[in-house]
Amino acid sequence: MHALRVLGGVPRGRVRYDNLKAAVAQVLGLSRARVETGRWIAFRSHFAIESFYCHPGIDGAHEKGGAEGQSGYFRRNHFTPVPEVDSLAELNEMVEQWDLHDGRRRIGSRPRTIDEYFAVEQPLLPPLPDEPFETGRVFTPRVDRYSPHSAARTPPGRPTATAMNCPPARPRPLALPSTTAVVRSEAPPART
Repeated sequence: MHALRVLGGVPRGRVRYDNLKAAVAQVLGLSRARVETGRWIAFRSHFAIESFYCHPGIDGAHEKGGAEGQSGYFRRNHFTPVPEVDSLAELNEMVEQWDLHDGRRRIGSRPRTIDEYFAVEQPLLPPLPDEPFETGRVFTPRVDRYSPHSAARTPPGRPTATAMNCPPARPRPLALPSTTAVVRSEAPPART
């Protein structure tokens, strides 16, 4: 979602994917056929994105080389040594600044910068849909007379009468960086 907002549009045609777990429930043999997760199907449908999966293993290594190479460049140049930050928000801000800075560089001996090439392509992107995509899911907790219920949906120890009437819960998505970083935090409180 964030990437599409930064791009200012939706990629046209096929988007090449590795076999990320958020999208692929099962790889079917050595072909490009996949069983996709329900949320991934909803995401692709919302943004009208056609998926194109890389072959698994060594057979598909050449299919995503450019993306892998640029990810490695970013990791080596910005996450080595591993940055120390006080919060995820601070890390995300650092990544945004590094990304803006990287837009001003040239890849190899190419005549233009990354930003110059993108300036040509960006107007060709179809616009983002007016309706935002809901990344979370709504759950309505149910309990029986013995009051077992999911800790993710209803706080444990809640009385049965209260749990039976609890409102729908919407878990919030957690944004994590794609590369590990050290986030400083206070020591957890001692148990009493």
